[in-house]
Amino acid sequence: MDLDNLAKLQTEGVNPRTTNIDRVSTLEMCTVINGDDHFVAESIVPCLPVIADAIDAMTTRVRQGGRIVYVGAGTSGRLGVLDASEIPPTFAAPRSQFIGLIAGGDAAIRQAQEGAEDSDKAGEEDLAGLNLDPKLDSVIGIASSGRTPYVLGCLAFAKKLKCLTIGVVCTSPSAMGLSGNVDYLVAPLPGAEVVTGSTRLKAGTATKMVLNMLSTGTMIRTGKTYGNMMVDLKASNLKLEQRSRNILRRASPKCRSLLEFQLDALLEKCNRSVKLAILVAETSESVEKCQELLALAGGVLSEALLTSFPHISRISKDQRRFVLCIDGGGSKCAAVIVDESDALGYGSAGPCNLTDNASNVDLIISTIIEATTDALKDHIPDVNNLTGFHRKELLQSCFRRVWIGLAGMDRSGLYDVIGPKLTELFGLDDASDALKITNDVSLLTAAVSEEQSKPSILVMIAGTGSVAMRYNWTENDGYTPVARAGGWGHLLGDEGGGYSIGLEAAKYTLFALEERALGLKLTPLGAIEQAVIDKLGCHDEGGGQLDLLSEILSQNPTQSFKTRIAALAEMVLNLRESSTARNIIDRQISYIVKKTLCRVADLRSSGYVAPEKTELILAGGLMKNTIYQQILRMQLAQKGLQFRAIHVVDNAAVVAARYLVSNGQTKV
Repeated sequence: MDLDNLAKLQTEGVNPRTTNIDRVSTLEMCTVINGDDHFVAESIVPCLPVIADAIDAMTTRVRQGGRIVYVGAGTSGRLGVLDASEIPPTFAAPRSQFIGLIAGGDAAIRQAQEGAEDSDKAGEEDLAGLNLDPKLDSVIGIASSGRTPYVLGCLAFAKKLKCLTIGVVCTSPSAMGLSGNVDYLVAPLPGAEVVTGSTRLKAGTATKMVLNMLSTGTMIRTGKTYGNMMVDLKASNLKLEQRSRNILRRASPKCRSLLEFQLDALLEKCNRSVKLAILVAETSESVEKCQELLALAGGVLSEALLTSFPHISRISKDQRRFVLCIDGGGSKCAAVIVDESDALGYGSAGPCNLTDNASNVDLIISTIIEATTDALKDHIPDVNNLTGFHRKELLQSCFRRVWIGLAGMDRSGLYDVIGPKLTELFGLDDASDALKITNDVSLLTAAVSEEQSKPSILVMIAGTGSVAMRYNWTENDGYTPVARAGGWGHLLGDEGGGYSIGLEAAKYTLFALEERALGLKLTPLGAIEQAVIDKLGCHDEGGGQLDLLSEILSQNPTQSFKTRIAALAEMVLNLRESSTARNIIDRQISYIVKKTLCRVADLRSSGYVAPEKTELILAGGLMKNTIYQQILRMQLAQKGLQFRAIHVVDNAAVVAARYLVSNGQTKV
C-alpha cells in the first residue's frame, strides 16, 4: 500500500469551495453541499461507453446463470451489498446470483471493522469460498481510491481464474487501473469532497449511480423489464401484488377492463409471473405455449410478443414503405400516412402545441404516437391492440420519410429537447432528409406547385390562433422562413383566430348579462348572446339568472378552456347577419389583415417580395369557412394586395405527405 502518495488522490483533495463550510449558516452549508452534488452525474457521462460494454459482457453470462459478485470495503462495500441485495426482489433474480462481499464480513455492514480492508489475502480467501466459475461469473471491485488492498486482492484472484472483472473507482490514474486485473474500468471523477477525504459523499453517490446502471442495465438486457415496467418482479407483499395488477393493465390492452379478481386469477394461472400473464393475455395462447415462446425469446417479453404478431415482424424486416406527416396544432394533432400504392391513412389525437406544453415534451410525444397509430389502423391489422411498447417498435420500423410540423417548434431551445426523442421514436436520422422537424406552418409550403421560378410564399393561418409567415427559396436550403408576424399564442392574443373571435363573443355576452342583472338593459337577449349561452351549455339557475362566467371558467374533462372558447367562432360566423356578430368578424379580420399579413407584406419587411411574385396560402379551420374567406379576400382587395396566386389548403398534413411521396425530399 502506497500511503506516501495518498494525498495525491483526487478523493483526498481539498475542495476550495468548502474551506469555510464550518463558519456559514446551516442553509448556506446545505446549499454548498447540494451545489457540489451536481458534479456527480456529469462525472459519469464520459464513463457511459465502458459501462455499456460492461453491461453487454455481463448480460451474456447472466443469461446462462452466471453470478455477479460485488467486493468492497467500508462505504464501497456497503454500496455493493446494497445493490446485490436489492436486485433479487426487484427483478425476481435468484438470491444466489447477486452476491455482496465486504471486508470484515457482514458485521462491517453496520459497524466499521478497522483494518479489514488492508489485507489483500483476506479478499482472495473470501472469493475462493464462492467456487467461482470463470466462464460465467463476474466480479465488480469497488474502491473510491482505487487502491484498497482487500479489493485489489479480490480482483487479482478473479483475474487469475479468468473471470470477467469490472472496477469502479473515483480517481485516475489508480492502482486498480494499473494492475492489469480489470477488464472494464469505470472511473467517474466527481472531484474533491465537501469534507476532505469523506468518500461517502460525492464518490459514494457516483459509485451508487454506476452500480445501479450496471445491475439495472444487465437486468433490462436479460428481459427483466417490458419497456420500463418490472415484469419479473416478485409479489412478496401487498404493494407488489398491486403493482403486478397495475403492470398488467398498463402493458396489456386486453387486461385494462379486467377486475382485480380476474387479474389475480390470470396471475395464479401463470404461476404469479406477470411476464407470462401478459403474453397469455395478448396472444390468447395456452400457458404452456407462452412458456415456450418466452424460452425461445431468451425470456425477453418484447421478443416473444414480436413473434406472435406476424404483421410487426414483416414490417420490421421489409423495406420501410410508409410516408408520414404530422400536423400538430393547438386543437388537435393530425397524422396522415401514404403507402406505396398512394393510399391515405388518417389519424388524430388531442392538442399538440409546444407553446402550451413546452414543459411536458413527453405528453407531446405520446400524442404523436396516438395520432400516428390511429393513422396506421387501415394499413396494419390490430395496431390498436398493441401495447405501447410494441407500438413504438412498429413506428421505428415502417416509415421511410417523416415530416413533423409542430406549433411552437421555432421557439428557442425546443428543437434540442424534442428532436432526439422524435429521432428515436421513428428510427430516423434528423441530420438526413428522411426526418424533418419544423413549425407546423412550414408544412404549407408544399402547396405551391413545383416551378423553376420558385415564387415567394406568404402563409396566412387562421385556426385557433393566427399567424403570417413568408418563405423565400434558396438553392441550398429550399424554402426558408424569412419573416413572421403574430402567432403569439392565445394568452397574448392571436387576433383573427378562433380563440380571439370566440373570446370577444363571450365577453360581449357576459357584458349583456351583467347589464340585465344591474337592471340597465331590459330588452331580450340578442341572437349572438343566446347562441353563446347555448353553445357553452349554460342553464338558468333559477330566478332568471344565468351564471355564464362560472360555466366558462369551470374545468371540462373533454375540452380545454382554449378549445371551448375557440369553438364559439364558427357560431359567430354563422350569425353574420346579426350586427353584433358582423362587427366582431369585421373587426377581427381587419386586425389580422392589417396587423399580421400586411406587416409581412410591407415592402420594408424582411425578405420582402412584391405581391405579384408571391403566392398566398390560406389555411386553418377558419379559412375553410366561406364567410370568413370572402370577407378576408374583400379586405385584401381593399388594401390593394393582388397576389400571383391564392391557394386554400384544407389539410396541410395531406399536402405535405403527398409532397414527400412525389418529390422525395422536403423543401424546408
